[in-house]
Order: sequence, then structure tokens, then C-alpha cells
Amino acid sequence: MTTDTPADVRVTRAWGQIVEWLADYAPPSYAALKPGASDNEIVALEEALGVSVPEELKALWRLSAGEDGVAGSGLMLGSWALMPLDAVIEVYQMQTRFQEENGEDEDALVLWKPSWIPFCSFNPDDTVYGLYLNGETGEVCKWSRFGEREREYESLPAYLELMALSLEAPLAAAGPEKPGMMGGALVWGPPSDEERRDQWVRHLGQAPPRHPAKTLGAIRETLPGDECAGFDEQRDALDLADPEAVAAFRDHWWERAVQAQEKLEDDVAAALGGNIMVQPGHELAPEYEATLPPAIRHRPPSMDDIRAALRYESVRARFDREFMDAIPPHYPALLLRWWDIARLMADPRGDRAVRAVINDRRTSG
Repeated sequence: MTTDTPADVRVTRAWGQIVEWLADYAPPSYAALKPGASDNEIVALEEALGVSVPEELKALWRLSAGEDGVAGSGLMLGSWALMPLDAVIEVYQMQTRFQEENGEDEDALVLWKPSWIPFCSFNPDDTVYGLYLNGETGEVCKWSRFGEREREYESLPAYLELMALSLEAPLAAAGPEKPGMMGGALVWGPPSDEERRDQWVRHLGQAPPRHPAKTLGAIRETLPGDECAGFDEQRDALDLADPEAVAAFRDHWWERAVQAQEKLEDDVAAALGGNIMVQPGHELAPEYEATLPPAIRHRPPSMDDIRAALRYESVRARFDREFMDAIPPHYPALLLRWWDIARLMADPRGDRAVRAVINDRRTSG
């Protein structure tokens, strides 16, 4: 990939996409990331290594200086773990000693060079395998205890961009490693051992749960009607000059709004009972079919068809917002979901069921 964008900027952009994905889809993995390193910590690392670290690797460490790992593996593409800085120093110094013991003359086997900076390991507790950045060529290479030194990726930005793409558009992932979940954590797979493979669920681009925006207007709109008076009373009593009090108020009521929204969706599903189904169009491709419940595995109509079938402007506005926020791999599931809503609203039984739940939840009190 050729680009005029500096390598450190590409790293910052790609890692930002990855972290955002982790926060939305895999909170345990997001929580496993360590905070970014300060400039002083990076300078101390360079002094310990005795070499300068490439700017793209510094950019990564300023954002996340390692991870703790979850579900028995690291979160990086290929199931590598992002190494903490103390592990980077330990591995670099150990590999340097191996090279010194092996000899440094022209005929000696090259096990390590000063410009090779490790940044990923086999897992957080096992550093006998890993990835390093070749400071001379910019390539990402693999090392192992058996003396293997193999080029894996063109560059650190290319590695992180491939990881970001594989997460955002998993059906387009070209490599052998596919993103999946174990206990809510990101695990690249399929895992090799049978027990872990049975627990692993491949991620196919499903949209994360929809939550209200963290704004006071969006929160109030999501609350049940009988709770709005309490929200208004606390909001009006807020000292707007106290940001901590405002943040605490917002966070408390956002949590309540999320609970209310999830309860509302469960109540609507229970009211409908899964009895109103139709199968327009043709079957989806197998990779999209796997993302959908069996009862609605069909090709959705167009966005315009759905908008025309939604009978209320406020519902159309919500559909438009969700469509604009989605990314292409999510479109089939998104359109199918909204086509179901449009059909339910067009069917007197479905419309009555939905309205009965919503009216009871939103306008009571």
C-alpha cells in the first residue's frame, strides 16, 4: 500500500478504529488495554534499549502501552498480545544477549539486531514467540525460540489497518484469522483446541446494541413516561458550574435509559410473539444468512421501500439515523430488522401490539 500519510498518523487512525470497535463489541478486551505511555516513559524505554524507537511504534504506545489479555489470548490480529513496556525491555535485552552469545562476526547466525523492537508476544505470559518492528525496513516480522525470523506484514500501519478492516468488515477478512468472541472478549480464531473452538463464536458484522446517545435530550426521550418528572426535577436542581455533578447525573440516568430501552424491546418482542412473518424476495448469501434469525433469512427490500412503508415520520427519522450510523457489512441485518418493523406497523395485529407496549411504557404517569 502506497500512501503519503505519515506512518505514525496511520497508526493513530487505525488504532482509534480498533479501540472504538473493542469498546462497542468486546468490552472485556477494551478493559484489558493498558493506558498510553507518557513521553518520559518512552524516553526511559529507549535509554534501556540503547536505541531509538520508530515513530509509528511510539504512536501506538502513546495510545495503549500493552494489554493484560483475556480468554487466554491476546487481542491483536493473529491472537498476539500487545506487550507492556517492561516486557518489551526484557525481551529485547534477552534477545540481544542471545545474539552476543552466538557471536557477532560476519558468519554468525543473525538472531537479533539492535533495530528490531518487539511489541507483541505469544500471550501476556509467554514471550518466547512474538512480533517485532524492523526499524531499518519498517516491516513487521515474527521471532520464535527456534531462531525463525519471518516477515509477516509490510509495516506496522499495514498490520493495524488490516486488523481494523477485519473487525469492521469481518466477511471481507482475507487472512486465516477471523474475529470472534469468547465470554464477550475478542478472540481470533477458530481456536486450535476443540474445547475452546466449541466456546468460540465467529463475529460476522452484527451491529452492537443500540443505546441512547449520552445527551440529556436523548436520555429523557428514552425514559418511561412515569420517570420523566423525577429526571426533570433533578436536572433543574443541578449546579451547572459543577461538571462532576453534571456528569454523575448524566451517567446515572443514561444507565436507567439503557435499562428502559432494553426492557421496552423485550416487551415488544413478547407482545408480538413471533407470529407475524413474511418472506419477500430471495434468499441471502450464506455469509449474510448466518447473521440473521432463521425466520427472517431473506433479502430485504430497498431503503426507499422501507421508508415508504414506515407510516410515521418520527419512526422514519430513527431509521434514517440508524442507516447513516451503520457500515456496509451491517446493512443486510439492519434493513431486514426495519423491514420487519415496517410490516408489523402495516399489519393491524402488529401495530396494535407495538403501540400497546409503547404507550404503556412511554406515556404512563
